[in-house]
Amino acid sequence: MAQYTKEIKLSTGKGLDYTKTITGNYNVVFDKVIKVDNSNAGIDLVNYGTSVANDTMTAPKAILVENTGNVGCELLISTAEWTTDDATDSADTVSDATHYLSMLLPASECVYLPNNRLIGTSAAFGGGMGVEVSNAVPDSNEYVDSGADLDHATANTMGSDAAHTTLNLEDGHSKYFKVGDLIRIENEICEVTAVGTGADLANSTCTIIRGLYGSTAATHADDVAIRLPFFNMHHDFDDTSYNGGGNGSATVVKTNGSGLFRAMNFMGYARTADTVCDGLVAGSIAIKFYEHGYQEFGLSGITPSTKSGLATSTTYTFALTISGGSSDDVAFTTDSSDVTFGNVIGKIQSAINDKFTAGTNLKNKKATIGIVNGDIRITDSSRLSTGAVLMAAPSSGTTPFAVGIVPAVGVLEAPVAAKLPDDTVRDSVTYAEIKNTSAFLLDDGKGNLRGAGGSGTINYETGEINMNAYPNAEFVVSANTKAAHSGGMEDAATTINGAVTLEARSCNSKADTEIRVISLG
Repeated sequence: MAQYTKEIKLSTGKGLDYTKTITGNYNVVFDKVIKVDNSNAGIDLVNYGTSVANDTMTAPKAILVENTGNVGCELLISTAEWTTDDATDSADTVSDATHYLSMLLPASECVYLPNNRLIGTSAAFGGGMGVEVSNAVPDSNEYVDSGADLDHATANTMGSDAAHTTLNLEDGHSKYFKVGDLIRIENEICEVTAVGTGADLANSTCTIIRGLYGSTAATHADDVAIRLPFFNMHHDFDDTSYNGGGNGSATVVKTNGSGLFRAMNFMGYARTADTVCDGLVAGSIAIKFYEHGYQEFGLSGITPSTKSGLATSTTYTFALTISGGSSDDVAFTTDSSDVTFGNVIGKIQSAINDKFTAGTNLKNKKATIGIVNGDIRITDSSRLSTGAVLMAAPSSGTTPFAVGIVPAVGVLEAPVAAKLPDDTVRDSVTYAEIKNTSAFLLDDGKGNLRGAGGSGTINYETGEINMNAYPNAEFVVSANTKAAHSGGMEDAATTINGAVTLEARSCNSKADTEIRVISLG
């Protein structure tokens, strides 16, 4: 694999210079110079396909076309022309027509295409729009019905043999799946290692590995639904207590206590019954995480040196609820001499931390106490949709509330529940509505997720997602799917979504020219 650098420099001479540099690791899969004359029809330079063949660009990630001759040429790019019969659904048909793009390329000039995704469209049809998924909450079951069903008509081995590795499906139903998928058959998790064509009942099969991620291989009845699961693969599919606590992976889709999340499909979206327009549109993914819930004392001007007014060498107790459920009494003992808030906060934090491992209702739940904007705040460390903090009088013991300058329970600020940040915000000067992009983990169109919370990767064809983001955090997802530009590059006659051919001809009847084509993969 070679390092590729593309650099464009423009100098205006007026201090408005422009430099653009793009680097990446690519393989040069095609590099050829072709002489072209002034023929009426363009001369084929290269064709597109997903299989290796002569004069074929195999799934290119970038294309460079350069006129290395001494006269100008005409470059012709042919594409398939896509149409749609339902603007609210998907671009689900491709016409038989060929769409041509024609451009002039002067001598020594070049054209750089960052990918091969070129299509022709009829009317005002957006090839990258399709169906929008906007701030969708992943299903709390951590799976959706794929639309495929188990079939015993061809072979009933799944009904009697828990070790059988061929999954027979209803006619055509194998088209819902990709190699590498995880599927859930009732409570058994399996990995798909091969997929039949789905051309008929006999070819509607998947080869699977049985009983994964804490599940047990079992027999299954005819017509059982095949599910697409999206539990966090860093843990077993039915784990309700993985690090981070609160709602576990069996009931809610979230990152773990280290901020990691992985699933083999995009929350069940982007699959179709015929594989046409399945997958996600590159650049369309946006992921938004919940903010922390918290509660404040309702004080002002507090610093670490502010005296709390609590008695020295005294054990105080208060009830604390984190992320719903029931409360635990949290007890802390003040210092023998220092009862400033800086010292008291440290004592309370230690007591809250102890409940993470030894608590009854607060076990596996975390919270932090600190000074925020001059007030004392206890913040739920999770970013769960149920995230919240509630302080109350203890079931027994001496309460710190209404002692010194600590407010009484009834005077505490009302709890602020976890919520999703807004999609848009208002400019403080112009009051113009602007998109709140800083709140999202965004897709760069090259399979990378970056932004709020961390980073990750996304597979546009399968929907496999891998994130390292906020710990113990729920999220909502947005994307475009069921569009001509969804998923990977296709070359079937009815689904091709890239440049079909590159052709060229010299613009000069007295001189030929040469065209160099470099395809990077």
